Amino acid sequence: MLNAYDEDMIALSDQAIEWLVRLHSGDATAADYAAFDAWRGQSVNHQRAALDAETLMGAVDETSAAQNWAGAGTGTGTGAEFVSPNRSAMPLRRRRPAQSAPRALFGSRRAVIAMASLCAVLALMIVGGIQGIGILDRWNADYSTGIGQFETVTLPDGTVAHMNTASAFSVDYSGDVRRIDLTAGEVIFEVAKDAAHPFIVSVLGGEAMAVGTVYGVRIDGDHTRVTVQEGIVEVSNGAGKAVRLVAGEQASYQVGTPPVLGGDINLATYGSWQRGKLIFNRRSLGDVIDEVQRYQTGRIIIARDRLRDLKVTGVFDIAELDDLLASLTQTTSACILKLPLVTVIY
Repeated sequence: MLNAYDEDMIALSDQAIEWLVRLHSGDATAADYAAFDAWRGQSVNHQRAALDAETLMGAVDETSAAQNWAGAGTGTGTGAEFVSPNRSAMPLRRRRPAQSAPRALFGSRRAVIAMASLCAVLALMIVGGIQGIGILDRWNADYSTGIGQFETVTLPDGTVAHMNTASAFSVDYSGDVRRIDLTAGEVIFEVAKDAAHPFIVSVLGGEAMAVGTVYGVRIDGDHTRVTVQEGIVEVSNGAGKAVRLVAGEQASYQVGTPPVLGGDINLATYGSWQRGKLIFNRRSLGDVIDEVQRYQTGRIIIARDRLRDLKVTGVFDIAELDDLLASLTQTTSACILKLPLVTVIY
């Protein structure tokens, strides 16, 4: 449970992000910069929030889009970078890619109608299989969230569990260990210290064990990803050697495959969904849509392969993800076709 200080800092941090979004928009005036200086000078907490936001934005800025911002309006350079122009995104670069091959496949009314018919059939096929938490997962779980829902719960030992969208887990404290069975989604655990009873999250045939630390466990299809924010966590699944992680590290595994240590994680942006935001740093549109899909019930389909590689950079409000999709038509050559249960990007 967040205390009043934490809630105030989150509010200030969101305000600081909004300020920096405005200042990076390319439309900021001298008065805007002066107003931001006045805002951050109100208190030590304002200054801390501004520094944290600058650190976060700095991680996003370290992209070719940011480096090319000064020439974004000149028509120089190659490649495509999509940054939503809505207020929640960081518009480092807004340039429509050069027109490429004629859009014959989707350019005619007949083709769009044919696509609509196809998508209607797809919708009927997937209506029972929309991504999210399964009925059995929810029925058998002690704690669960639906699609687009978030919840923070305190477990019997004092551990705090932050549940992301479409997540489910059960608790078993009957033995010498505190065991969590994660069956869907993603949870970040702030583990209460108890050296005599290790804290173990079991998922997809493996375990992530800690005593007192902060770490997240996420199910991505047939992959399990473990990310450590504080302390030390040991990840094992009976295949090969266990992997020991420290703060800022991540490991993943599949059933029957040893855990693999991933690259360093930017802790300034990790778990941003807890504050209602998704942050992407030159992530492919395909990856972005996969992430957005977790928070929406309808299917989102990218119909043109070349759009999947389009790079996305920005900070987006989860509550306004429809704006992200709509703005694709303003900043790229893509079009959006919305049908019941299905959205097509083409």
